[in-house]
Formats: sequence, C-alpha cells, structure tokens
Amino acid sequence: MTAPNAATQVIALVNAIAPELRGTVHAERIAAIQARIDGPLRVAIAGKVKAGKSTLLNALVGERLAPTDAGECTRIVSVYRRGAGYAVAARMRTGEASTLAFQRRDGALSISLGDLSERDIDRIEVEWPATTLERMTLIDTPGLASINDENSRRTRDFLEYDHERPPDADAVIYLMRHLHKSDVAFLDAFMDRSVTAASPVNTVAVLSRADEIGAGRLDAMDSAMRIARRYRDEAAVRELTSTVVPVAGLLAETGLTMREDEAAALRALAGHEDATLDRMLLGADQLCGTATDLITVESRRDLLERFGMFGIRVATHLVRSKGLATAAQLAPVLVEQSGVPRLRKVLDEQFGPRAKVLQARSALVALRSLARDLRASHPAVADRLDRESERIEASSVDFARARAAHLVASGSVVVRDDERSDLDRVLMADGNGALGLGKDASPSSVQQAALRGVERWRSRAGDPLAAPALVEVFETAARTCESLYATTG
Repeated sequence: MTAPNAATQVIALVNAIAPELRGTVHAERIAAIQARIDGPLRVAIAGKVKAGKSTLLNALVGERLAPTDAGECTRIVSVYRRGAGYAVAARMRTGEASTLAFQRRDGALSISLGDLSERDIDRIEVEWPATTLERMTLIDTPGLASINDENSRRTRDFLEYDHERPPDADAVIYLMRHLHKSDVAFLDAFMDRSVTAASPVNTVAVLSRADEIGAGRLDAMDSAMRIARRYRDEAAVRELTSTVVPVAGLLAETGLTMREDEAAALRALAGHEDATLDRMLLGADQLCGTATDLITVESRRDLLERFGMFGIRVATHLVRSKGLATAAQLAPVLVEQSGVPRLRKVLDEQFGPRAKVLQARSALVALRSLARDLRASHPAVADRLDRESERIEASSVDFARARAAHLVASGSVVVRDDERSDLDRVLMADGNGALGLGKDASPSSVQQAALRGVERWRSRAGDPLAAPALVEVFETAARTCESLYATTG
C-alpha cells in the first residue's frame, strides 16, 4: 500500500468538511473549493497593455472569444471555462451573478454589460463548449500599465500572492514585449517563496508579438527565438519563470480562424509582379496605398487587420514558393510558424504533470483561509482544518517535489551541471519519466532504477558540507525514488 497523493488527500479533507458546513453561510465557499480542485487547472494570462494577451488566449482556445479591442470588457478579469452550452455572466463584487447578453460579430464574441458598471463587477465568466478548455481554464486579465492605474490594480489584486487568501490562478502565462524592470517586479510580486502560489515551476513567460522583433521579416521568429534563449539564460529571469517562448499571437489566431475568402485575397496579392509586390510588402502604408486592380484597398486593409504585415509576408511567400493556395493548406503552416504549438507543448510539459499538485496547494490555502473565518463560529472544524492541512503539506512528497523543483529552478540552490538535468527529471517528470524510463518499463527495471536513485541522492544529501536547502533537494529526490519503488512493489 502506498500513501495517497496530495490531491487525493486534499479532496478527501474537503469532502469530509463539506457536510459539517451544509446549511451555513460557508457552504458555498467549501463548494467552490471542491469545484476548484475537481476542475481543470486555472491559468491566468497577464502582461502590459497591448502585449497581446487576448489574442494569445484566442489562439490557445482556437476561437475568437476574448475581445481584442479597447472596450470595457477588456478592463475586467474574464474567466473562460469549458461549458455544456454557451453562457456569459458577470460576477459582482457582492458575490451575485448577472447574466450578460452576447453575440458573435465577424466570428468574434461581443459581450454587452447592459446597465452594469464595470466598477461593480469582480469578473466576467464565460462558459463555452470548446474542447481546448477541458484541461485548462484560461483567465484574461486587464493590462498592466502603471501602479496607479485601475486596470493594473484589478490584475494585481487577482494575481499577487497574499497569505490571507487563496490565489485566484494556479499558474500564469506572462507576456512581455521586451524584458523591463517592471516585468521582473510583477513576476516577483506574484511569486510566493513557499510555492503556495507561483514560482519558476508554474510560470511561463511569452515573448509576445515576436514577429515585430525582427521588423516583420520572414526570419523574424528566428531572431525572436535567439532573444528568448538569451533571456532564459539571465539569472533574474530564471528565478521567476521556467522558460521564455516567442509567439506571434495574431498569426496563430488568424491561422486557426482563417477563411477561404482571405486565402483568395492572399492569392490575388501574391499574383502581382515581383517589383510591385515587394513595394507593397514594405509596410502598411505601401500595402494600402499602392494602386492596383488585382485586389481592392478594402481587402488589403482587412488582411492587414487579420494577419499583420508579418502574416501577409509569410502567407504570400508560401503561396508563391510552395503553392499553398487554400485556407486549409495555409492555415496549419501559419499556426506552426506562430510559435503557439511550441507554447502548447511547454504548457503540457510544465503544467500538465503537476496540475493536481498546484490545484491542491491552492485548495490548501483556501482551506486555511476558511479555517481562520470559522474560528469564532465553528472552532472544532477550524482546528481540524488547520491540523489536517498541516499534516498533508508536511507529509506529501508531491509538495516537497514542488518546493525542491522551485529551489533548483530559481537558483536558490546551486547543483553541479551533471546533476541539474537529472534533478529536473526526478523532481518534475511524471511516473516512470522521473527515473528516465518509458511508460512500458517493467516493474523490475523501475525498482532497480529507483533503488539506484535512492542511493545516489541520499549519498549526496549526506555531504556534511552541503547547505540545508541543498540537503532538502537531495532528500526530496531520494523520497521521490522511494515512492516510485513502493508504487511498483
């Protein structure tokens, strides 16, 4: 018999407490905690104004749900979750919900607040039957402009770590155009040094609108990739995020929602003589200002809005060089070049294996907050919550792995180069992958690899000159190997 994992223990505690609070003012709160841990991982998308947050969310969902203009809805936190049907509601600061009218305009979702004031709305909740939202609830946050800006305050209140309340997001995708001090300051404020909220383990940075870095040239994404690698090597970035991924969000959003009439317009554009096309592709003014009978100015402006100059350059190049003429042929290539598939892979690798652990940590913080509020009216329940929460956190190897991975990723402990990749695997990979083995590995090979790991990491932990934090990392690696050995026993 092996001990239940952290998420299982937290779920059991929540389920045991819920009946004791039935019929009280706290019943809805414990139900929300249950729904939080039973549901998908909650991932917030944050960044400065015009960083491309809504566009990236649309690219990840595969539909134009989040408004990308500067309307009133972009100034409110918006939660997009999987639903059986279509529904949009405003969650008021008082806790009440109010249904909102919405419609699709040119394929995009348009939401009306009606008579409601944005100041009275805590968040907008969108339920949509998109399969991409099954594993991950996405949260669009207002742009970070300045510390005194109301939109910035909403985002900071939503994301920054607070010991007194549970985090509203389990993980964060942070968008930045360039690495500024304000970006580092925000990521640092979001991080909880005890890993209850964010750390390099559950924060991914996106070099957004990456095509603009190389002035929209055909090789712009290559230039962006080199810059992203340089950022990843900087100590200040490594301490705050697991990696940096370049993304051209508009190209991905358009590729995923591309229409045949747009492909026809691109074919017409690509049909110009070389000199004329080269002149048109110099910039937006030249594209819309050049006289031609092959494609109307209105069509060119529509292409510019949907694809951007980089997307138009790439698409016309594909039409001419590879003969990709239809939306079905062009769209997947554009999406691939946008960097979004690479980001999806990073999210799956970074967040997927530890999703339930991150959710369990968020639930524990919520339970401790609930215990504080129950102290006066339900002291026995409060004591039980505090006691059981502490026991789960202290005994769970899952939480210990999250903390150890945080210590290594943030640079708080320094390990040898020959140990770094092995520790990353042991502390962050799932199942047999933590031992460097495939899913089909035999039980005997798993046990042998686990025993070798126990011996290796416990030996390193026994170094009398090792710092306490380094000993903690090695001990956690050994405990992980022990757990894997016991699982196959």
